[in-house]
Amino acid sequence: MSKYPPMAEMEKAYEPRSIESRLYQEWEREGWFAPSGTGTPYCIMIPPPNVTGTLHMGHAFQDTIMDALVRYHRMRGNDTLWQVGTDHAGIATQMVVERQLNAAGTSRRELGREAFVKRVWEWKAQSGGTIAQQLRRLGASVDWTRERFTMDEGLSAAVTEVFVRLYEEGLIYRGQRLVNWDPVLRTALSDLEVLPSEEDGKLWHLRYPLEDGSGHLVVATTRPETLLGDAAVAVHPEDERYQALVGKRVRLPIADRLIPVIADDFVDREFGSGCVKITPAHD
Repeated sequence: MSKYPPMAEMEKAYEPRSIESRLYQEWEREGWFAPSGTGTPYCIMIPPPNVTGTLHMGHAFQDTIMDALVRYHRMRGNDTLWQVGTDHAGIATQMVVERQLNAAGTSRRELGREAFVKRVWEWKAQSGGTIAQQLRRLGASVDWTRERFTMDEGLSAAVTEVFVRLYEEGLIYRGQRLVNWDPVLRTALSDLEVLPSEEDGKLWHLRYPLEDGSGHLVVATTRPETLLGDAAVAVHPEDERYQALVGKRVRLPIADRLIPVIADDFVDREFGSGCVKITPAHD
């Protein structure tokens, strides 16, 4: 009779869920991802994912690179911190919560500001918890004792301070920009929240009389309603039909304002009439 105990049957397939989760819980419980307090400081701020969503392949790629760097410096004895947190993504969060309210037959105006803000924080807790668990499943060696959210007390003031300093140092500037406006939510949306769709348009052909009365240019456009803002009419510099008109002026219909004819090789000679209206803050 053998003196050795029988061997446990080896699993036929690797089961990462039970093994990796257990190991990570031990790492976190022992605090092995916290800075040691000794050695040369080394810190990486994790680009905070939006609290409204979940991690994707891009997060997995960048977090893997950062994790490798952090673990390397930790093993070298550096005072290492990988700072973890999530971003408030205010516009996107508002939109998600408002859609939930609309589906339930109510709105933020019916709830009132205080109740609506409470609902937003409830959603943050739910969605932010999902992201935190995803980072744990990735094995990210972040210091969870320092986890932050961009709307935490003190952080909003820090963001304001940084933006003011950058502005005063001339590193950022404030300018006017076109925004995506949601007429239902009555708020601006980022490009990420906009779902573009293709529609069949129509070309409108408009006559722009030449200043000297010798004829006119025909401008083809899909947006005739922007005519009043036109600042010029552009033609291709090698388009023989219009070369002689470059530098002259045409009279803007309705507005009765003179605008120049300019040459630009961006113009597609084969599209429409080959004459393009130039409307600032439009395209």
